[in-house]
Amino acid sequence: MKLGFSSQGCPDWDLDTLIAQAAAMGYQGIELYGLQGERHLPAVPALRQDPKAVGSRFRDAGVELVCLATGNTFHWPDRRRLEENKQQVREFIELAGELGCRYVRVLAGELPRHEDRTTTLLRIADALRELGGIAAGHGTTILLENHGDFAGSRDLWFVLDMVSHPAVRACWHPCHAQVAGDRPSLAIPRLGRRIALAHIVDGRFTTNGAFETYVLPGEGQVDLELTLTLLRGVGYEGYLIFDWPRQRVASLAGPEQALPAALAQMKALLEKLESVKELSAYKGDKNAPRYSKPSPT
Repeated sequence: MKLGFSSQGCPDWDLDTLIAQAAAMGYQGIELYGLQGERHLPAVPALRQDPKAVGSRFRDAGVELVCLATGNTFHWPDRRRLEENKQQVREFIELAGELGCRYVRVLAGELPRHEDRTTTLLRIADALRELGGIAAGHGTTILLENHGDFAGSRDLWFVLDMVSHPAVRACWHPCHAQVAGDRPSLAIPRLGRRIALAHIVDGRFTTNGAFETYVLPGEGQVDLELTLTLLRGVGYEGYLIFDWPRQRVASLAGPEQALPAALAQMKALLEKLESVKELSAYKGDKNAPRYSKPSPT
């Protein structure tokens, strides 16, 4: 697994600072979720003017631009709002293709008042099916993140199964799942190979399970070690993106403190994971020949 971080943890950094700091700290990738206050990345001049040159800057620094993250959702019963969100995501898809960025992330969204849950999920699936074809044409993939009223794996699996498109996969957010009461031991195997990106987020919860506050990895109640073990179990080899929402919660520690601390903790978790041998009923290599050939005389 590779390690990256989201730009929402350092909302004041410009593109040059993001790339330079990621390389200096030892991160391998970046998820762009807004840049210097602008959430709609296709409107950012630093990205829009010469996307191919921007992509080259990332590659030359040895840092991958992993994902363009949107705040868009497709739960809207209002057709105008729905089309606005789809159009904005089309712009992200086009930009991702020009940048050479492999993923565009969208959010699962909310359940509209007085609407049946399945009706909303089918609307989300219809939008993703349409956009999946566009994404494939631009060499990128749309990721649906468990979020809001659809933070559980059951809803995410339902939508992805309905869409059934190779350019539409999942982004897994363990903190959102825990708020929804979705156990990782059930959720991650359920989604399996559909998970293309995983966020690393930790938090504290009240005694009745309500979310209280974000904390650095390893300081909260999200079982990140179990999460990584289960991801490994389903063959996940993608990025772990440290998602530190300082863009929304200004009281959180700054990037100079948070990013190195998170990197150290994620590396420690991966090292611990690699030190654990896979379980086997065999004491040796079960595929090894039973009898050795006699040595030539």
